[in-house]
Amino acid sequence: MTTNSRTALLDGGKAVSMSVALGIVMTFLFPLSIVAVPVMPIPAAFITSRHGVRAGLLVSLLTGLLCLGLTLPLVGVYAGILIFMLTLVAGTGAGLALRMGISEFRLLIAMAAIFSVTLFLWLGSLLLIVGQGPVDALQSLVDYLAATSGDFYQSLGMSQEEIDVRITQARDFASALPYLAPAVILVMSIVFSSANVAIARRVFDRLSQPFPRDFAFRDFRVHWAFVYMLILGLLFQFLAPYASETYAFGLENVGANLYIVAEMLFFIQGIAIASFFLWAYKVSGVKRTAVYICLVMLELFLSLTSWMGLFDTWFNYRKRFIRKKLSGQ
Repeated sequence: MTTNSRTALLDGGKAVSMSVALGIVMTFLFPLSIVAVPVMPIPAAFITSRHGVRAGLLVSLLTGLLCLGLTLPLVGVYAGILIFMLTLVAGTGAGLALRMGISEFRLLIAMAAIFSVTLFLWLGSLLLIVGQGPVDALQSLVDYLAATSGDFYQSLGMSQEEIDVRITQARDFASALPYLAPAVILVMSIVFSSANVAIARRVFDRLSQPFPRDFAFRDFRVHWAFVYMLILGLLFQFLAPYASETYAFGLENVGANLYIVAEMLFFIQGIAIASFFLWAYKVSGVKRTAVYICLVMLELFLSLTSWMGLFDTWFNYRKRFIRKKLSGQ
């Protein structure tokens, strides 16, 4: 056995162990499972970028088999399939992109697309397994949760009428959710890809593995075309009540999908603007974290951060600040 093969075997063993540990966290430790999803592809990506695609595929296969064996008796095949797809599609795909010398910004876009494909494939495989459509599957899940959580709601002092209202609202939400699935999955993929690239850069640097460093989050800026996506989404939703029954449902859902994706991107741009000014004024890490938390909380109520990102398309606050700074010197 050569030195390189020994190193590959050692790295592969560590990657499989780390991936299996992340898979267990993702399966059994909610809400840490949400944090584990963007981290899950990193070991396979590292192996693929350092030792090649075949090594990455082997790590993905071993991880999927081990996690499936560990989780199958308790939660079925659902978690094992997702873990396998995250390591195979997202992990190997990211590692292959890094071997090709992709830039960090392009890697971010590629990972968002890869996460989207992975989540769609996973949901599609689940629907094939249960043999139901998206709406029926979600409504069955709501019925199951309603049957198992009735005692819990009664222990909180809720009347049966209130419980029935909650169940009806949940069913209505489940009926609408499949039509918003493209936007929801894309938004989740953007968030996961951002976290994935940020964490991967630190891991790769620590392990002395090359990683592109040609992009800073504070410079992130959405293309102006997404302004029209936002406007079009609002326009479709405005026109839906006035359209015929044939087109109203489609207009409303297409508009909602366009609006959700565009608003999320402008929200990220708003956070990037805040990051730029916090960096420019050398604000400490603790204060930065507090500012980010406040911006997220404001977003939940006022959409302030998204509008800040949207108007940056025309005003370009960061460029104006730099010009002012230079003219002042």
